This record gives sequence, C-alpha cells and structure tokens, in this order.
Amino acid sequence: MATNVPEWMLQTEDYTAAKDSDGFLTKSGLSVLSVLSRIRETSSKGLIWASPSGMLLTVLLLIVLMAVSKNMLFSYVVLAETLLASLFLCNKALARSVKTSLSAMLLSVLILLPAALLGSPRTMLTVSVKVFTSVALLNLVSQVLPFNKITESLKAFHVPDIFIFTLDITIKYIVMLGDVCVNMLNALRLRSVGKNRTKGRALSGVLGVTFLKSREMADEMYGAMACRGFEGEYTKPRTRALSWKDGVTALFLVAMIAFFIYTQHAIAVA
Repeated sequence: MATNVPEWMLQTEDYTAAKDSDGFLTKSGLSVLSVLSRIRETSSKGLIWASPSGMLLTVLLLIVLMAVSKNMLFSYVVLAETLLASLFLCNKALARSVKTSLSAMLLSVLILLPAALLGSPRTMLTVSVKVFTSVALLNLVSQVLPFNKITESLKAFHVPDIFIFTLDITIKYIVMLGDVCVNMLNALRLRSVGKNRTKGRALSGVLGVTFLKSREMADEMYGAMACRGFEGEYTKPRTRALSWKDGVTALFLVAMIAFFIYTQHAIAVA
C-alpha cells in the first residue's frame, strides 16, 4: 500500500546554526563539578600517623593554642608542621589547599591593612600567619578524613546530635543537589541550538527547579529515615583498643602543649 508523503517533507532545507558561545553554561557546570569533586575526594595516602579522632583533636587543639599564643615562634613551628604534613597530599589537593589558604590570608591582609598603615604591621603579620595556618590545617583534615569519619569523631567528643545531623545532611545535600544542577545545565546546553542571547536567564529556572527538587528529596529522605527508625540520635562508635597511632598522637600533643607553655613563659620572662 503506497503512502503519500507530504510535499513539505520532501523539500530540502539548508540550515546552518549561528555560532554561539556556551561559556556560561560550561563554566557553571565545571564550577559545580569542581565543588563536588572536592567533597568526594580524599587523599589520605601517607597520612597514617593518627586515628580520625586523634587527628581531629590534634588539629582543633593546635588551632586553639595558636590563636591564644603570644609568641610567634609557636605559630611558625605549627606552620612548618602543617606544610610538612601537606606534602603527603597529591599534587592537585596540595595546590588547592595552598590556594585556599592564600586566599584566606589575603582577605585578612586586606582587612588589617589600615592597622598596618597606622603603625601596627606586626598585628597584620601575626593574624595573617595564624589565618593561613588554621585554614591549611582544616584543608588537611578535609582532604584526609572522609566526612563519615569526621561525624563519627564528633560523636566521640560528645558533640550534640543536632549539630552532627545538620552537618551530615548539609554535606549530603550539597552533593545530591549539585548532581541535579549539573544534569540540568548539561540538558540546557545540549538543547540550545543556534544563537541564544537569553541563556543567562535560564539560571533562575535552574535554581527554581533545584529548590523544588530539594523539597521533594527532603520528603523522601524523611520518609526513608523514619522507616529505618532514625530518631535524630547518633550512636557512639564502639570502643577500640589503643594502637600505636594513638600513642604517637598522645606524644605529639604532649610535646606541643609543653612547647606552647615554654614559649609563653619565655615571652613573659622577656
């Protein structure tokens, strides 16, 4: 049986789409992927000298001691130790850590620049070194420890469950909603044909869909957690036997506390 094909389907058309730059969509997608890769990536190779709880305790204690220290020698020693430990990271993680730390230090320099111009450059130097070291230590922890180990360590330190739950859910939602944004940006880029000067306006649509998707995912997560009997309480990690890592961490902490007391006493005597 013959089929009659409409004449318009038999006509040939030469259509050449105008060149258009999709730099906005590409850069937006790459930015989201970069953030997701930082969250998912860990680089703990070589950093096996401390347990997760011990490493988190060490970093927090060093930041507190460095913040209250009045002797810059202690800050310089902590800075040297941080840079030495960071050398065990992969090249990409090391470069990202240095970049983040330098950005934070530059921000502190800009804030304290008026104080330096008014005759207090030492204050700017002190705060800048402490900010750089603190951010580098936090970057080191985020690169070495998976987030589930961090939340487990926080529970071991008797941190309130509501704080751990908020941190845990926030990190998970950043990853999940980031994947949604990347998929929508890729779909928008593939469906854009020819010259389109209103691609930037699509960002509001992406944000709106992401918000609606977050509401839907929140309801689904609440139902899943309720079905599994979760009531907002995190169980404490099981007590394990002490290992050589705990011994090394304890010796390091004792040495740093003793060095902190010595440096503060030295400056008091001087």
